[in-house]
Amino acid sequence: MSEEEKRMESGARHGLIVLNRHVPEGWVDYNGHMGDFAYGIAFSDAVTAYMDRIGVDAPYRERTGATLYTLDCRIGFFRECHLGDPLEMELVLLAADDKRLHVFLRLRGADGRELALCEQLLMHVGRASGSPRAEPFPANIVAIVAQDRADHADLIRPDWLERRIGLSR
Repeated sequence: MSEEEKRMESGARHGLIVLNRHVPEGWVDYNGHMGDFAYGIAFSDAVTAYMDRIGVDAPYRERTGATLYTLDCRIGFFRECHLGDPLEMELVLLAADDKRLHVFLRLRGADGRELALCEQLLMHVGRASGSPRAEPFPANIVAIVAQDRADHADLIRPDWLERRIGLSR
């Protein structure tokens, strides 16, 4: 285990805790543990919680017709979780520009160990014209995102972010 992995396993916090919940019955699959689809739901719920934090919340979406769309997503699965297990989701803002967010999410169990990781690229999209179009964030959201980006600039990044999907030779 690398030094980085040891630090990650130590349970040290590095980003924003955006979601805490337990594995519901509907997330358990035919193998008796949380299905791969449910990790996607959990990560999506965590992004929605972050949207609320930065001001892309339900009132904003209703008022402006704008939201965040997921452009790309990758999930790494490391440990099983089961019915009723507590889950904690941490989010790190890796990068941002006037329309996009690059986020990293870490799903942990009650013991602080990593269960899964997720990387997503999100884009601010307006829908007022009738068809979705990329739009810059408004100034109030830019300010919050800029502060989060500054707060996360020096946080530890797992090696996993640099890996690609593929078969090793």
